[in-house]
Amino acid sequence: MIIDAHTHIDQYKEKDLEQAIEEINQNKILTIANSTDVQSYLKNKETALKSPYVVPTFGIHPWKAKGRNKDLERLIPYIEETPMIGEIGLDFFWVEDKTSFEDQLNVFEFFLSKAAKLDKVVNIHTKGAEDEVLKLLDKYSLNRVIIHWYSGPKDTLLKLINKGYYFTISTELFYSNIIKEIANSIPRDKILVETDGPEAEEWLSGNIGMPILIKKVVEELAKIKGINISCFEEQLEYNFKNLVGKELWEMISTKTI
Repeated sequence: MIIDAHTHIDQYKEKDLEQAIEEINQNKILTIANSTDVQSYLKNKETALKSPYVVPTFGIHPWKAKGRNKDLERLIPYIEETPMIGEIGLDFFWVEDKTSFEDQLNVFEFFLSKAAKLDKVVNIHTKGAEDEVLKLLDKYSLNRVIIHWYSGPKDTLLKLINKGYYFTISTELFYSNIIKEIANSIPRDKILVETDGPEAEEWLSGNIGMPILIKKVVEELAKIKGINISCFEEQLEYNFKNLVGKELWEMISTKTI
């Protein structure tokens, strides 16, 4: 089974969503549908009714963190019900409003504390705040971690690798030698793939990132790693199963959540 470990199915426009669901169903792409706030999570849950392969997960994206400090307790029921937590994290690069940084940190730590208590997998955004993310993951002793689309310093990457975290490689692999180098650095048993659709590919190439792109990511990454595609697909599935654990894998793969 091909697994898109990080995407945003709620962000497809209505005219593209039907095609996206069709691609997911026809190609049996297990799709981890990250959310950016409560509204997007509810939309992901609604979309998941159209496909047994779409797994909605709840998080507050760092871009949506400002002003959320007053209602964090209201998020607990969503955190408790979600099979995985995502997308959460920090962004000190793309966010121009530096007054949001304190809110980002508060929201991120709130999620990490709950993830530690509930033993949940976390899907993490790190842009421009890689060292801060590493320190906070250490603080809360989290080890069921997906580092989404890492593009930061090499020394911090090596520290994250040594922690045993998992990393998603995105469609930027087609365009960036830096991402290819990062992909080469990640151990085979800690690598996952993602599309971060639909907007990531649109940002990179001007084309809407449809779910089927995940196959091209797998093929390109297999070449870089020097692995037979079929063997690599098995490796990616093994990695994801190992990350989420037997119980959650059975729940996700049989869509009983």
